[in-house]
Amino acid sequence: MPDDRRTDADDHLAAYLNEHLLASEGGVQAFKAAARTFEGTKHERDLLALADEIARDRGDLARLIQQLGFRPKGWKRLLTLALRAGGSVNPVNLLRLRRSSMAQFELDFLTGAVRAKRSMWDALLELAEDDPRFEDRMLRALQLRADQQIEQLVRINRETVRERFLRGDA
Repeated sequence: MPDDRRTDADDHLAAYLNEHLLASEGGVQAFKAAARTFEGTKHERDLLALADEIARDRGDLARLIQQLGFRPKGWKRLLTLALRAGGSVNPVNLLRLRRSSMAQFELDFLTGAVRAKRSMWDALLELAEDDPRFEDRMLRALQLRADQQIEQLVRINRETVRERFLRGDA
């Protein structure tokens, strides 16, 4: 297919990938906010490392979008800038209370976001079977990285859930 003759399918794929790109900026900021929730614990360092990985994933997705010849919509770029500017606000856990139900919800949210990203890589791997524009090896590496990120979040949750929901004398 010539590059100058995009199809509806290309438009749908471009929109889908750009929506994930936009969400990924919020994801980077959400991981940084979660690191502030767990400030002073070993999990702060883990969450900051995850924020860096999510930022790398975002860069990989942006490069993929460019390789496919797609461009983000102007309003989506503005929204990305707004997300970046508001990054210090943590709408999931405004008070950054580690020993609250909101900290649990924050971890649940992050895990769900990474699972959504993992699902995107799955979808692209399916498309790669029929579309040579996708690099199977890169997508599998991104899929594996998402699996590892989910495992880290599950570990953090397992190690911290008791401080939120069990009585101190338990």
